[in-house]
Amino acid sequence: MILLARELAGRMRALIAIESEIADTTHRQEDEQAILELEKKRSTQIRSFTRDELLVIQTVMNIGRCERGYRYYANSENPNYYEIIHLPIELNEYELMQKHSYFLVHKTEQELADRIEHYTAVSEQLKEGLAILKL
Repeated sequence: MILLARELAGRMRALIAIESEIADTTHRQEDEQAILELEKKRSTQIRSFTRDELLVIQTVMNIGRCERGYRYYANSENPNYYEIIHLPIELNEYELMQKHSYFLVHKTEQELADRIEHYTAVSEQLKEGLAILKL
Protein backbone atom coordinates (compact mmCIF):
# COMPACT_ATOMS: atom_id res chain seq x y z
CA MET A 1 0.00 0.00 0.00
CA ILE A 2 2.84 2.42 0.80
CA LEU A 3 4.36 1.69 -2.63
CA LEU A 4 1.14 2.80 -4.31
CA ALA A 5 1.11 5.89 -2.08
CA ARG A 6 4.61 6.76 -3.31
CA GLU A 7 3.45 6.36 -6.92
CA LEU A 8 0.40 8.54 -6.28
CA ALA A 9 2.24 11.33 -4.44
CA GLY A 10 2.42 13.50 -7.57
CA ARG A 11 -1.28 13.03 -8.34
CA MET A 12 -2.18 13.82 -4.73
CA ARG A 13 -0.15 17.02 -4.96
CA ALA A 14 -2.01 17.87 -8.19
CA LEU A 15 -5.29 17.47 -6.30
CA ILE A 16 -3.97 19.76 -3.57
CA ALA A 17 -3.00 22.31 -6.24
CA ILE A 18 -6.50 22.30 -7.74
CA GLU A 19 -8.06 22.83 -4.33
CA SER A 20 -5.64 25.65 -3.63
CA GLU A 21 -6.61 27.24 -6.94
CA ILE A 22 -10.30 26.92 -6.03
CA ALA A 23 -9.66 28.58 -2.66
CA ASP A 24 -7.70 31.42 -4.29
CA THR A 25 -10.39 32.00 -6.91
CA THR A 26 -13.11 31.97 -4.27
CA HIS A 27 -11.13 34.33 -2.02
CA ARG A 28 -10.67 36.82 -4.86
CA GLN A 29 -14.40 36.53 -5.58
CA GLU A 30 -13.81 35.94 -9.24
CA ASP A 31 -16.30 34.70 -11.80
CA GLU A 32 -18.50 31.93 -10.43
CA GLN A 33 -18.18 30.08 -13.73
CA ALA A 34 -14.41 29.81 -13.21
CA ILE A 35 -14.99 28.31 -9.76
CA LEU A 36 -17.47 25.79 -11.19
CA GLU A 37 -14.98 24.78 -13.89
CA LEU A 38 -12.28 24.21 -11.27
CA GLU A 39 -14.64 22.17 -9.11
CA LYS A 40 -15.59 20.10 -12.16
CA LYS A 41 -11.88 19.55 -12.87
CA ARG A 42 -11.37 18.44 -9.26
CA SER A 43 -14.33 16.07 -9.46
CA THR A 44 -13.08 14.61 -12.74
CA GLN A 45 -9.65 14.05 -11.26
CA ILE A 46 -11.07 12.30 -8.19
CA ARG A 47 -13.31 10.09 -10.35
CA SER A 48 -10.31 9.11 -12.52
CA PHE A 49 -8.69 7.18 -9.65
CA THR A 50 -9.20 3.43 -9.28
CA ARG A 51 -10.67 1.96 -6.10
CA ASP A 52 -7.22 1.00 -4.80
CA GLU A 53 -5.90 4.50 -5.48
CA LEU A 54 -8.90 6.07 -3.73
CA LEU A 55 -8.30 3.75 -0.79
CA VAL A 56 -4.70 4.94 -0.54
CA ILE A 57 -5.69 8.61 -0.83
CA GLN A 58 -8.33 8.25 1.89
CA THR A 59 -5.80 6.43 4.08
CA VAL A 60 -3.24 9.24 3.65
CA MET A 61 -5.98 11.74 4.54
CA ASN A 62 -6.83 9.74 7.67
CA ILE A 63 -3.17 9.71 8.69
CA GLY A 64 -3.01 13.47 8.19
CA ARG A 65 -6.11 13.99 10.31
CA CYS A 66 -5.46 11.52 13.13
CA GLU A 67 -1.71 11.28 13.75
CA ARG A 68 -1.21 14.84 14.97
CA GLY A 69 -2.67 16.69 17.90
CA TYR A 70 -4.66 19.90 17.49
CA ARG A 71 -5.09 22.86 19.84
CA TYR A 72 -8.18 24.94 19.13
CA TYR A 73 -8.47 28.58 20.13
CA ALA A 74 -12.08 29.42 20.99
CA ASN A 75 -11.48 33.13 21.67
CA SER A 76 -9.67 33.90 18.42
CA GLU A 77 -11.15 36.07 15.66
CA ASN A 78 -11.43 33.04 13.41
CA PRO A 79 -13.67 30.38 15.03
CA ASN A 80 -11.91 27.59 13.08
CA TYR A 81 -8.40 28.60 14.15
CA TYR A 82 -6.24 25.81 15.49
CA GLU A 83 -2.61 24.90 15.83
CA ILE A 84 -1.13 21.54 14.90
CA ILE A 85 0.81 19.91 17.70
CA HIS A 86 3.62 17.82 16.24
CA LEU A 87 3.39 14.74 18.39
CA PRO A 88 6.01 12.03 17.90
CA ILE A 89 4.91 9.32 15.47
CA GLU A 90 5.83 5.90 16.83
CA LEU A 91 4.62 3.69 13.96
CA ASN A 92 6.47 3.25 10.68
CA GLU A 93 4.86 4.06 7.34
CA TYR A 94 3.67 0.51 6.72
CA GLU A 95 2.02 0.27 10.14
CA LEU A 96 0.38 3.68 9.67
CA MET A 97 -1.09 2.68 6.31
CA GLN A 98 -2.38 -0.58 7.74
CA LYS A 99 -3.85 1.06 10.84
CA HIS A 100 -5.69 3.82 8.95
CA SER A 101 -7.01 1.66 6.11
CA TYR A 102 -8.42 -1.07 8.32
CA PHE A 103 -12.11 -0.13 7.98
CA LEU A 104 -11.83 1.45 4.53
CA VAL A 105 -11.29 -1.86 2.77
CA HIS A 106 -15.03 -2.48 2.96
CA LYS A 107 -15.90 0.69 1.01
CA THR A 108 -16.78 0.63 -2.66
CA GLU A 109 -15.09 2.82 -5.27
CA GLN A 110 -18.18 5.05 -5.37
CA GLU A 111 -18.25 5.47 -1.58
CA LEU A 112 -14.57 6.36 -1.44
CA ALA A 113 -14.83 8.84 -4.33
CA ASP A 114 -17.93 10.48 -2.84
CA ARG A 115 -16.26 10.78 0.54
CA ILE A 116 -13.19 12.48 -0.91
CA GLU A 117 -15.16 14.68 -3.32
CA HIS A 118 -17.55 16.04 -0.71
CA TYR A 119 -15.03 16.53 2.07
CA THR A 120 -13.81 20.10 2.52
CA ALA A 121 -10.42 19.55 4.20
CA VAL A 122 -8.87 17.22 1.62
CA SER A 123 -5.84 19.41 0.86
CA GLU A 124 -5.04 20.07 4.49
CA GLN A 125 -5.20 16.41 5.44
CA LEU A 126 -3.35 15.21 2.34
CA LYS A 127 -0.51 17.69 2.97
CA GLU A 128 -0.16 16.56 6.56
CA GLY A 129 -0.45 12.87 5.64
CA LEU A 130 2.19 13.24 2.91
CA ALA A 131 4.48 15.01 5.39
CA ILE A 132 4.01 12.31 8.05
CA LEU A 133 4.70 9.53 5.52
CA LYS A 134 7.61 11.54 4.05
CA LEU A 135 6.25 11.27 0.49
